[in-house]
Parts: sequence; C-alpha cells; structure tokens
Amino acid sequence: MRIALVSPPYIPVPPPGYGGTELVVAELARSLTKKGHEPVVYATGDSDLGPIEIRSYFPTGQWPPDPDVDATHAAELSRLCPYPMVATVHHDRAEDLSRVYQENPRVRLVAISGSQARKEGHRVSSIIHHGLDPDRFPLMQDQGYLLHVGRYDPDKGTHLAVEIAARAGLPLILAGESHDDQYYRERVLPLVERHGVLEIGPVGGSRKAQLMARARALLFPIQWDEPFGLVMIESLLCGVPVLALRRGSVPEVIEDGITGLIADDPIELVAAARIGETFFDRRHIREIARRRWNADRMTDDYLQLYREAADEERTTADAG
Repeated sequence: MRIALVSPPYIPVPPPGYGGTELVVAELARSLTKKGHEPVVYATGDSDLGPIEIRSYFPTGQWPPDPDVDATHAAELSRLCPYPMVATVHHDRAEDLSRVYQENPRVRLVAISGSQARKEGHRVSSIIHHGLDPDRFPLMQDQGYLLHVGRYDPDKGTHLAVEIAARAGLPLILAGESHDDQYYRERVLPLVERHGVLEIGPVGGSRKAQLMARARALLFPIQWDEPFGLVMIESLLCGVPVLALRRGSVPEVIEDGITGLIADDPIELVAAARIGETFFDRRHIREIARRRWNADRMTDDYLQLYREAADEERTTADAG
C-alpha cells in the first residue's frame, strides 16, 4: 500500500528531543517500509527519515503551535482527499477538536489508549497502543539513580518526583525543561536545590535511551489523565520499572508488581523505589516490553485498520 502519514508541523520527524507524536510517526513510517509498504510523510522540511519520502509546506518546525499553521499544513485533507482516512488522536479531549471529528464522519478515529477512547466517545473506531523499535533500547546495569523525564509541569508531577526520591534516599536526575516558569520557580527549584537533584535538560535519541537504561526506576507521578505516556514504554524496553500514579493510560501500560508499581498516593512509590533493585526483574520487564510495545505490533494494528477502511470505501463505491 501507498500510505500518507501527516505529522504535526511543529517539530521535525523524528524529533531531536521532546516530541512524542513525531517519534511515533517516524517509527510507523520505518516499520511500514520494512514490511514492504510505501509511506509518504507530510512533515516539516527539516525532517529526515532517510530513503522515506518527506513532503513539506513549512521548511522548519513552526513553534509554538498555532491552529492556523496546523490548518495550512493539513490543507483540510479530510474534505479534499478522495482516499480513506484514519486520524490518530494524540491529545486529551478538547471540545473544539471533538466537534471537528463529529463533522467528518468519513475519518476513522484511532485512540492511543482505552482511557482516552472513553473520553472521546463512540466516534473512536480502534484503540492502537504506541510501539517503538526495541533494538534502540539497551539493557544496562542499574546505577542506583531514579529518573524523571519530560517537561517540568504540574501535570507531570515534577515536584512529586523530587519528593519521592528524597524520601527514598536515592539520587534523582531530571531530564527536561520548564513549561511553566512560575511552577518551576516556586515548587520545583527549591526542592531541587534542597535535595541536590541533578538537572541535565532535554534529552533524546541514544543519550536518552542510555540514561534510562542505567536508572533504577522511572518516576511517573502524573497529575492528569495522560492519553498514553510514551516515556513509560521507553523505560520498559530498557528493562527499567516504572513507578506511577493511577491516572490515564497507566493501568493499561504497567503490569502492577511486574513491570512497575501503580499507586494512588505518591508515598506508596517511596517504598517501591527503595526496594526496586531487588524486587523487579529487569530482564523479564524487557522481554515483556519487547513483545507488547514494539513498533511492528503497532504497525500491524494500523495495517489491519487501513485494509478495513480501504475495503469499506470500495464496498461503498461499488454500491453507489
């Protein structure tokens, strides 16, 4: 099949650092190519997927996000394109976007978790969890530190990650940057300075994978219903357990007591951090993750949906 993948126009594909949606698009494009299909990626001009064709309107990433830029990039494809269309919803429910989905019934919606699908309602055709190339994630020896990756934001619970590590008596590395300066100054920075937390800024690629692989555990004390949380499966593919609060997709991704710990209160994660070295089997976590969270599994799920959409379009055309 020849398949057009439309990525947001804000960050290159793949992203040099932060950028979950763009990373998933890159993984899907590469896996489709490996399976003998011909993807064309509509992204920014500074994207690079090797031999995979990239088409762009904007030469570079257009940051910060802007609805007008998004509309220009997408060019109202659902109305103009004569081919079957599938749209993956990467964001939390937003009323204005939900109205757009309702107004375009031809487009099949894909949710990235059951939690997200329940919020979006009956318009969701399929739930397809993300997947990544397992070979990019090494298995390495635990070096005894806890890790929190992502933007510094109340929703991400950055301050809780510092408090959990401090109570557990373990060093913490923060890999990210502030997305809320007031929150960072008032709630995160004082804790960072008090407890000697190491901040290393945003990380991506092999540096991020190696940083994860050496951690004792990934802290994921989110304060919102995150639709997926790609960082969780990145950690699991390294064999590193995830210590998380029960929000959003967490119960769908983490096998409680096996690949991590799911808690209702941050204090419950302190004990798990203390015993993580002996309680979790890193090789077993990695084996489970390589089966559940690999890009080829994700691609097979999308291919099934693409075929169903194409067959339905042909049937409708024949009936007309």
